[in-house]
Amino acid sequence: MQKIKFNHINVKIIILFFLFYITVLFGFYLNEDTLGGAKDDFNYHYKISLGFTENFISTFNNFGMKEASMDSRNSPAFWILISYIDKFFSYDVLRLINSFVSLMICFVFFQCLKIKYKKINSLVLTLVACYIFLSPTIRSLSIWPYPLIWGLLFFTVSIFYFLKFMEEKREIFKFKQSLLTIFFLVIGAYIYPAFGIFFLFYIFNFFLMYNLKQKFFLLLVFSLFLAIPFLYYIFSKDVFAAFSAAQGMVMNNFNTFNISNKILVISTMILFFVMPILNFKLIKNEISNLKSTEVLTLIIFSLVNIYFFDYPEYNSGFGGGFFYKLSNILFQNNYLFFIFSTFSIIYIYTILKKSLNNSLIFLIHN
Repeated sequence: MQKIKFNHINVKIIILFFLFYITVLFGFYLNEDTLGGAKDDFNYHYKISLGFTENFISTFNNFGMKEASMDSRNSPAFWILISYIDKFFSYDVLRLINSFVSLMICFVFFQCLKIKYKKINSLVLTLVACYIFLSPTIRSLSIWPYPLIWGLLFFTVSIFYFLKFMEEKREIFKFKQSLLTIFFLVIGAYIYPAFGIFFLFYIFNFFLMYNLKQKFFLLLVFSLFLAIPFLYYIFSKDVFAAFSAAQGMVMNNFNTFNISNKILVISTMILFFVMPILNFKLIKNEISNLKSTEVLTLIIFSLVNIYFFDYPEYNSGFGGGFFYKLSNILFQNNYLFFIFSTFSIIYIYTILKKSLNNSLIFLIHN
């Protein structure tokens, strides 16, 4: 095994990682919850998780059911794991161990950036990767354990192997990377099922690479085999009813969410995470190249969504992203958020025009 050489650059990178991680530890000390509802979510699910130790079968069967006072929109996988860890560690130590997840996500994200941007200085990529420590979601869920952040970790690992798959030239190693991509995505989906939808993006790219060759069908069989327990859980329990109960909403086939809320919030979240690598001169040129009818259509589209926007108040525990909270904290209104969301929609449109993969990712994300 090749030894890692700790040169000056590596030492600086490690120091940067830990300096940013220390801010999470400081937040841990202050019981920070910038997301708004992370503490309540964890404490609620933590009590349910203790039931897996006392009576696993009963708790598993009733998990997610409002009638059993266990309504939840989560997969039970994470909380089963929490119940076993709780046997060995106290409540606060468990939370402290959980805080390392932010550091791990940052490190894996850094490795992804190194693959994608080989010509950019490693210190610059480190700063870009550490930008995630500014995210209210990352910070809050590092301090108050929740499946989303651990699902995100394994999803990021799957991206790492997908990037290696895309650049690998040797056929046998390329197939190995594709298997690892699926494997870590499945783990992420078991922890937080929403990540499972990204299987469509991966399998589309595997199809482009292998067409209908044997390797492609092997990947499908491998994916299906890993997904059997997950599919059984989804179809054997009324997961959607559990979700609606947990949110206090009446859900139907036509109105599960206000789509305008999703469009505006998700678009600004995308903007937040790509801000460190934004080239505003390039963006200006891209927008300048748009037809006037395109720009007008995008602005009207934004205004329509702003009109129908009715997201819960920023301190209600529903999140909303960095720009939503910033707008309400600074000005007690959504005006700044609406400005950023309009810019985000226009910027995202310029990205979608460039690549089918970009469009597919965006559709899956929504």
